[in-house]
Amino acid sequence: MAVSIHNNIVSGPEERGIPAHLSFGQFVFDKLKNGGDKTAQICAETGNSVTYRTILQNSVNLAVALQDLGLKKGDVVALSSENRFEFTVASLAVIYCGGVLSTLNVTYSPGEISHIFEITKPKFIFTSPIIAQNIYDCSKDLPHVKKIILFGEYDVVPAIFYNDLIKKHININDFTLVDVNGKEDTVAVMCSSGTTGLPKGVMLTHVNFLTLCAHMKYYLETSQENKKHKVLTGLSLIPWFHAYGFITTIAIMCLNIEIVFLIRFDEEQFLETIQKYKVNMTTIVPPLAVFLAKHPLVPKYDLTSLNEVWCGAAPLSSEIQVAITKRTGISFIRQGYGLTEVTMACCVDLTDGKKIGSCGTPAPGMKIKVLDIDSGAKLGPHQEGEIWIKSPLGMKGYMGDKAASDALMDKEGYIQTGDIGYYDEDGYFYIVDRLKELIKYKGFQVAPAELEALLLRHARVADCGVVARPDELAGELPVAFVVPQPGAALAEHELVAYVAANVSPAKHLRGGVIFVDEIPKNPSGKILRRELRKMLSAQVKSKL
Repeated sequence: MAVSIHNNIVSGPEERGIPAHLSFGQFVFDKLKNGGDKTAQICAETGNSVTYRTILQNSVNLAVALQDLGLKKGDVVALSSENRFEFTVASLAVIYCGGVLSTLNVTYSPGEISHIFEITKPKFIFTSPIIAQNIYDCSKDLPHVKKIILFGEYDVVPAIFYNDLIKKHININDFTLVDVNGKEDTVAVMCSSGTTGLPKGVMLTHVNFLTLCAHMKYYLETSQENKKHKVLTGLSLIPWFHAYGFITTIAIMCLNIEIVFLIRFDEEQFLETIQKYKVNMTTIVPPLAVFLAKHPLVPKYDLTSLNEVWCGAAPLSSEIQVAITKRTGISFIRQGYGLTEVTMACCVDLTDGKKIGSCGTPAPGMKIKVLDIDSGAKLGPHQEGEIWIKSPLGMKGYMGDKAASDALMDKEGYIQTGDIGYYDEDGYFYIVDRLKELIKYKGFQVAPAELEALLLRHARVADCGVVARPDELAGELPVAFVVPQPGAALAEHELVAYVAANVSPAKHLRGGVIFVDEIPKNPSGKILRRELRKMLSAQVKSKL
């Protein structure tokens, strides 16, 4: 992947071309049409499948039904559901109408749902039975919500049924998509992770989505050419309400690749699905990588069909990458780096392990700089600082929060990521941790992700998370929450000594070790450190 470094700015290769009509809806419409009677999606739990033609027909039927209900260009339509066939159809129907899709995490609390509704003010809401009651309770008194549309067959809340709306057959050739201004018009509002507070609504345009699809095509075609293999079947596990899961799945479908999807993660189901369908490609998050590296079930299944495994959402240690390869025969776990504010992927490692631990080089048309946290100076290779990104994938802004949008961007158009990292002399990037999550011990910066990667190398550690314990003299002390391997005997002093033997003094676990059954994470796999801090606070109070 051609990159250049000039004046301490790392630039990706030449930008990829996107369709001149600048309509993401038209782009997907054409790709679905091209897929014809080829299988598009298979539900791993049920074995049911749909073709590209069926998705296209149902999405056109639904688009016309939504317009009959009063959906106009620019109207927001919310969608909260687990992965299921209806999710894709509903999303595309909204986009065909020039509407704005707003996806909500199915695990959101009523407070988080109300917060997003307040920002987006949806006209219609699609939902599934598992979250319908919360959605109804949070929307029933909102004047802007006209209808709730329910997936499935059971009348769990007052709503109209999705199945009724797709019944009327529309001639696809007579259907015209609503015209959009691809550069300016918002196609979706995707929620930021909300790992440090309430989620924000990230406005992404048609051009953002089109560019991401062009980049995904570039990454996949380049990798297949380099490795001399073919991707025929992909596995989609990341929830589609999350930007990572939604955009990557749609982008892969636009290549007319068969997608097998899982409704939820189940250890045996996940492994069995890869083996049964001979899955070639999947996207994962670090906790799933740890599962592949450490869980006793994994060696019992044949996973060798997997030749493209991409990991994102949080840093993945090189030790875990190596362990997976040794254990499963999967050649290499590719790391990528991105954030919702720049339409996900900013970097992807297209080598075959030559830069292990790296998340790759900048995407086409992208510029990245690393700034000193204190002085703001642009840093050279191997110097850690905050990553800033300038890209055609940059968001339009946060919906309803212009001040936060403006604060995120500098005068040159670079977006502040809040991530700490560095690049090497070849322009390959390495992510260290989140700026807000760095622990300050006597003025020294301690990256939780580094300590977590080290702890995960311990044979009897199944999972872990590191946060700061406030300390009057030192400022903050690193404390580790640890999940032991099933049946394993672990002592606090053993792990404290293990870490001390492998890191500099500032990084020792002076805050101690707390053994737990589970590490709280969001659906994209990021450790919810705020929950760990709450657990730590509760433990401190209980001792007082």
